[in-house]
Parts: sequence; structure tokens; C-alpha cells
Amino acid sequence: MSLEAVRPAESVADRLTLRRLGEYRFRGRTHGGPSRRSYGGEVAGQAVLAAGHTAPADRPIHSAQTYFLLPGDTTVPTEFVVEPVRDGGSFSTRRVEALQNDRVIFTMLASFHRTEEGLQHQVATLDAPGPDELPDIASAFAGYPEALKWTSTFLDALGIEARFPEPPARAQAMRGEVSPARQRVWLRTRAPLPDGRLEQAACLMYLSDLLLLSATIGPHGEELGDHGLQVATVNHSIWFHAPLRADDWFLHDQYGRWAGGGRGLAHGEILDRSGRLCATTMQEGLIRRR
Repeated sequence: MSLEAVRPAESVADRLTLRRLGEYRFRGRTHGGPSRRSYGGEVAGQAVLAAGHTAPADRPIHSAQTYFLLPGDTTVPTEFVVEPVRDGGSFSTRRVEALQNDRVIFTMLASFHRTEEGLQHQVATLDAPGPDELPDIASAFAGYPEALKWTSTFLDALGIEARFPEPPARAQAMRGEVSPARQRVWLRTRAPLPDGRLEQAACLMYLSDLLLLSATIGPHGEELGDHGLQVATVNHSIWFHAPLRADDWFLHDQYGRWAGGGRGLAHGEILDRSGRLCATTMQEGLIRRR
């Protein structure tokens, strides 16, 4: 994931806008300014929209498994090609490839499921203070100007608001501290989003990429980026359990489950303010000392 790629002028919904070129082909928007590496969550969110536009309307997305193959370029149009793999009695499967300059930079396999009733339980629990009980970013990082600058820059660029029950792993590493292999963050988009369930799911995919892999570096006390570790998402998966508005506060409870061999694996649980588990995430990525 590259946070350099985004600019604050557009809302999340604007950034994910697609133009339909054919029954199974779509094009995303380019961004002004110098060429930068694309934010992975944006490409993944657009892929969810592209797949969903070709699936039956009564089948919301319930899972997506993605692979980031090559860095994207924000100044080059991205085309999304959808393959209708299968439409069964209650499930539909779609494969999506994202291309720039005729090269595949990203691939996704997504599944859609007709809404039905079934057994219900969840193990995940909401054990964090609510967003209204937590300070804003400026107050939370007032004594740590480097962490404040980094956090404010990427949140402003992505069009996201955040509240942290504890400082994220990267901010603690900037202070020379180690932290548990867990970080929690309340998130929402700054601008309102369309009401459609597909659009909300695409925006949740966009936000779900944020910070997740960094949960694996807390116990090591090392910084991401130019000064410490090289980090890049290899694959990202999400399972949608219940409808969620990405423009209302939700908690992404993130765990760095494993690191080794130049890779890390993180797991996340996304809960709404009532404590309902709305999505589960997994992400594997490169973690390499520079």
C-alpha cells in the first residue's frame, strides 16, 4: 500500500468511480500531479464495484481474495476486466483483473451470495472505548510531532477520520517503543457515501487495507518506510458478514498473527458501534529490512 498516491480533493466515493466500457469491462479514474504508486485499497475497492456491477442484484458480495502483482501508477488509467466464472442457485463468482499498459497489476476472486437466514453467533467482542470517548488526532499526538505529521498526512490524503484507543505501531516505533502485536482503530470516511450496499462494501474494502499489515511490526519496534522496513501488501482478503456503513464509525481490531521469512500475516475484525461483527480481514505482505 502506498499512502503517497492519494490527494485530499476527492471523497472516497469519487476515487472509486468507474466508467463502464462494456458488459464486463470498466475504467477507473487517473489522478493529477506527479506519477505515484497507487493506494492498494483504491484498486481493490474499484474491483469490488466492477465485479458487483456484473453480479445479480439480489446477491451482495460476501468475500473477496486479492493479490497485488505490480505497483500501480496514479497517472495511468486502470482497466478492470471481469470474468463471470459462475452463477449458481444462490452463489455467483467473479474474477477481476486490473490492467495498466496491458499488464495485470492486480487480481481478485469475489463471491456473491443470495441473502438468506441461518444460524448466528460471533466470538469477536467490542472492548474498546467508543470514538466519541477518544481524542482527535491532533490531541492524541500533540506531544509527538513526527507521529502527528505522519498520521495527519495519510488520513487527510485518504479522506478518512480515525480515532486510536492506543497509538498505532508505527507511531510507537517513531518514539523508540515496542508495542503488542495488536492495534485498534476507529475509522470512517469524511464525506458521506452512497446508500447502496455494493458501494458501501467497496468503500469498506478501501478502508480495510489501512494500517492492517503494520500490526505485525509492533513487537519489533521498527519503522515502516524509508527509515526502517520495506512493507508491501502481497494479498488481502475480506469476508463481509453484515451490512456496514463505512461513513459511520467502525472499529478495525487488528492482530499481527505472525512474522518471519520476510513476510508478515495480519488478521482483523471489523465491528460496528453496537459490537456486531460486520467483516473479517486477513492480509499477508512483504516485511523486509532495507
